[in-house]
Amino acid sequence: METGHKITVINTKKMKNIFTPFIALSAMILFFTVTACKKDNPKLGTPPTESDASFTYAPSDTNANVIVFTASNPDIINMWDFGNGLKGEGATVSSVYPNEGIYTVTLSVFNNGGSSTSTQEITIDQTDSGLLDNPIFTMLTGGIDGPGFKSWYIDSTVAGHFGVGPDPVSDLGYTPEWWSAPENAKPGCGMYDDRYIFYLNEYKFDMITNGDVYVHNTLADQYPDSFENLADFTAPYANRLNESWSVTEEEDTLISVSNDSFIGFGSGINTYKIIELTDTSMYLAFGHHEGGLLWYLKLKPEL
Repeated sequence: METGHKITVINTKKMKNIFTPFIALSAMILFFTVTACKKDNPKLGTPPTESDASFTYAPSDTNANVIVFTASNPDIINMWDFGNGLKGEGATVSSVYPNEGIYTVTLSVFNNGGSSTSTQEITIDQTDSGLLDNPIFTMLTGGIDGPGFKSWYIDSTVAGHFGVGPDPVSDLGYTPEWWSAPENAKPGCGMYDDRYIFYLNEYKFDMITNGDVYVHNTLADQYPDSFENLADFTAPYANRLNESWSVTEEEDTLISVSNDSFIGFGSGINTYKIIELTDTSMYLAFGHHEGGLLWYLKLKPEL
């Protein structure tokens, strides 16, 4: 066959002889390619068994209404639903059950091979109202002598109700040093009409969106039909009901809400540092999903 752009007709017998080596070579290349791909893809591990998902529990040494749970396999991921509105992670965890009743506890375990789940019912024989008599719980929900819940909203009537600063904080401490919102700075963005309801019973949490929320511009693609609105984005968002809240009192006092619920402004974070909390005001700082920023919110309760 001549080279170049000239077309040369050859007979079928010659064509067969020419392409037979190429067919064999192609088959060899395909075999080695598939073999290499198989070697490059690590095999999944063995999924957890029912035994891996088993757990034991016992009352703590200090209070019969505080239950300590121990997973049978500490070497895999252990995720807990305590049946009281709270969740946890770890091989040995505890949860508080102030009210008597029967609770269904679920342990889900995970490894690179899959998952397994088990449940057990635990019985709490008597109510211990002292476990609910926490000053933070009282200010957040109204306490055991209140109606059982408190609804909070962003106090748009005060300057600094929304703002942003560096993370980690500078020598100025927890303050929105980069930008502090003046009064009513974000009207019609879907944030000022939202409500955040904290219930004392089973630590339930409702996020009432009234149809939309306000989210950071870097998250817009995660919210279908969102649109730009005063520098960030407004997005359609249904109410998040029957979620849960929890408080961690360590070096910082933190409040968290569950799943894809959040407070105030969507930054990809749903754990908040309590800077100040009283019966009539709540001041929070929270991070950004990409880091580097701290957002600030001031809220007040509906009376």
